[in-house]
Amino acid sequence: MQTQINSAQDLNKQVYLQAIADHIVTSPGSPIEWGASGETPTVFGLASSDIECAYALDVDKLSRLSSENLYALSYIDLSKSARLTNLAFGVSLSQMLNVDIALSDNSTGGDYTTYTFTVSVSHNTAGIQAKLRGYIVCRNFVGSASNSTSASGVGYLTIQVPATSNGAALFVVFARALFDERITAYGTYSFGHLAANPQPNPTFLNQSPLNYSLTVSSNYPTVAFFSSIALSYSYAANLTFNSPSSYIIPEFLDKSPIVVVTTGTNGTETFAEWVSYPQLPQNVGADFSSSEQNLFVYPVTVRGTLYKLTICFGDIPK
Repeated sequence: MQTQINSAQDLNKQVYLQAIADHIVTSPGSPIEWGASGETPTVFGLASSDIECAYALDVDKLSRLSSENLYALSYIDLSKSARLTNLAFGVSLSQMLNVDIALSDNSTGGDYTTYTFTVSVSHNTAGIQAKLRGYIVCRNFVGSASNSTSASGVGYLTIQVPATSNGAALFVVFARALFDERITAYGTYSFGHLAANPQPNPTFLNQSPLNYSLTVSSNYPTVAFFSSIALSYSYAANLTFNSPSSYIIPEFLDKSPIVVVTTGTNGTETFAEWVSYPQLPQNVGADFSSSEQNLFVYPVTVRGTLYKLTICFGDIPK
């Protein structure tokens, strides 16, 4: 009898928590545009208000869950707006594919250095076939290359970079699954082009995307900018000023994350720092390292691209 009671209690708990998680994923919250407006929501929900599709989430609401975003919500704001002040919870967003990059060869001849990168694409540790598009950004130079991975998920990209663009460089790779263009993910690889390896990202800048605008602030008074460029699987475009510290992010018609790269100098150091839109990494909420976890995982779309959303709850108070 006791076993039956415990099983019924566990089932009721799961049903209760599932209903909360479903509401977060399917409701836009209130105000319905709290993501783009920068307001603190009174009701927490991540759904897009302008896309009539199940599990279509808002790019700005998700970006504001990143602690690195200037407009990030605090955990207190989250728990209050979700009406979960007595229940620990957390939200994380991750890409469907893992994109790992390694520099496998480089050679200098004349005025150019040729770089070859090995790109490994996997889903749940298994390699998959994917189309690849890679970009190197260094000072004011942008170079690109395309290829595909083998059946084991490994491919190669080669790009030439002029010697005059020496300094911090960033290689950004987008991988798109052959069987579904919505499964598109990115990876980054930072290196020094004819220079020392650059500082970790971010060091010199804070870059916060919101409402297709990028707010950029420098962490040092001696920072000077070269340029900012938005990249996706199919498109690349230099950003234009919206204000002295803000750039317009183009709304690419592409089922792909957007990665924005800003280059510049701080004294004698060069940098190429990046931020994604929606902004990752993202893992907001309570620390569940030593407590019970109740996980609910959803395949969701953001700007037409598939991601994995995980909502985690602690145990229900007795």
